[in-house]
Amino acid sequence: MEDQYLDRGFSVLVLAIAVHALVFLLWKISKRSVDSEEEARFPRGPKGWPIVGNLPLLVSLPHRQLAELYFKKGYGAIIGLRLGTHRAVVVSDAARAREILLTHDKAFANRVPLTFVSEIFYGPERSVIFGAHTHRWMQLRKVYTLQLLTTKRLYEMREARYSEGRRLLRRLRDRSGTIVEPGTLIAEMNAAAMARLILSKTLDEVAPDMPQLMRSVQSKATPTIGDFIAYLSFTDAIFKMRMKRLHRRLNAALDSILEERSHLISRLPADQLPDDFLQVLLSVKTDDSEESTLTPADIKAIMSDLFLAGIDTSASTLEWAMAELIRKKECLLKLQKELDEAHKGKSDYLTDEDVKDLPYLYNVVKEVLRLHPVVPLLVPRISSTETTVEGYLLPRGTIAFVNVWAIARDPKIWDRPEDFCPERFETSTRDMKGQDYELLPFGSGRRMCLGIRLGMSMVTVTLANLIRFFDWEPALGKGVKSIDMGEENGLGSAMEHPLKCTPHIRKEFVNAFLT
Repeated sequence: MEDQYLDRGFSVLVLAIAVHALVFLLWKISKRSVDSEEEARFPRGPKGWPIVGNLPLLVSLPHRQLAELYFKKGYGAIIGLRLGTHRAVVVSDAARAREILLTHDKAFANRVPLTFVSEIFYGPERSVIFGAHTHRWMQLRKVYTLQLLTTKRLYEMREARYSEGRRLLRRLRDRSGTIVEPGTLIAEMNAAAMARLILSKTLDEVAPDMPQLMRSVQSKATPTIGDFIAYLSFTDAIFKMRMKRLHRRLNAALDSILEERSHLISRLPADQLPDDFLQVLLSVKTDDSEESTLTPADIKAIMSDLFLAGIDTSASTLEWAMAELIRKKECLLKLQKELDEAHKGKSDYLTDEDVKDLPYLYNVVKEVLRLHPVVPLLVPRISSTETTVEGYLLPRGTIAFVNVWAIARDPKIWDRPEDFCPERFETSTRDMKGQDYELLPFGSGRRMCLGIRLGMSMVTVTLANLIRFFDWEPALGKGVKSIDMGEENGLGSAMEHPLKCTPHIRKEFVNAFLT
């Protein structure tokens, strides 16, 4: 009922926007024009619409639309855009990406201040993913790198992930020969695994709505008109109400987690408390002062970052991997053969140690992330100082998009860039650690994804087990052409329609992973 009431407000917005269009035109007439030399030194780009400029390019699959400007419409590898009242550039080749992410990393260290960060999350001062580059942000980042996502801590907590992986395999064994949606099942496994890493319990016990909440957050965490045209921010009222409502649900779920832990702390001595991420967050110091403990809002912001990044991103990557392998059976069989030969006679769940020296497995993952990067445009940055890139003058406040999707499909770099071909990495030393700018699924520089180690572990171990213990085919009665490879619109990369396929437990593993 509330949504229906809110939707009726759109009719009012149409008239309001028309009125403000006139106001905008009058404002433009009276506004001092930009210095002609500065304008001439800004990268050229497509002509924009009145008021909104090039914003329509960001409405539907923006990485594809912006790549088309580079590949097909004759614009350069650095393209100038006008997004409402803001200037922006999009870079679509490796050399310019290196300029933004390495040479001018400090100048472009800030995130674009977006409404959803304040309305859904806990503000830019607390979010490590979306937050501004401040001293506080650097302190919070150290919490991740020195306390949460260290090699030692992930190793100590590996069994929580493995036990959820075994449970996934048992679920698939019980549904052998029937149609499943692997992406959905993997997301559920990830949610349970992340919960055990963060709070030593499954979400069913303390916050059962969290997986659905994270999916809602991903769909609602998009820029608004007011982010680019400040004087039209009044049009965001409906979206802000929805964001606030989502935040209340998210906050209640996270509060329930903190309350449950508070009760546990009151009952148990310190040496009997769980050694998990939450307990670390409750005790960590951000500096040497006594007042430097994290606030409840800080802890909830970090938990929401972890759940957001840890549930659907690796699930989407694995869903793409399964789709590509099922469509190209020879690659699936080659990977299965590598796994069988490396672990002949073993029927246990494969672990990080088991998969670390399997080159074709890692080539498959690289190729999936080349074709389907987690965030195709990366999370946009904004310059804090005037910057010169490739001779172009980028004023302070320029938004920068790095189109890693386009870079990974550039025919100047990649042979047959549209084809799924893991073998291309057999003769290539390119890696995904942020130093090879032709392949940047996790970004680079000081804003590079902090969870790369955990994410890669979850993807490689899960994929190895899915391929080792099961044979896979398209949904019953359908061929590989029935697999829809369309993309869902949004900041991340996900399949538009869930992959449906059929697992068949390999006969030698019918009684495996029972415990």
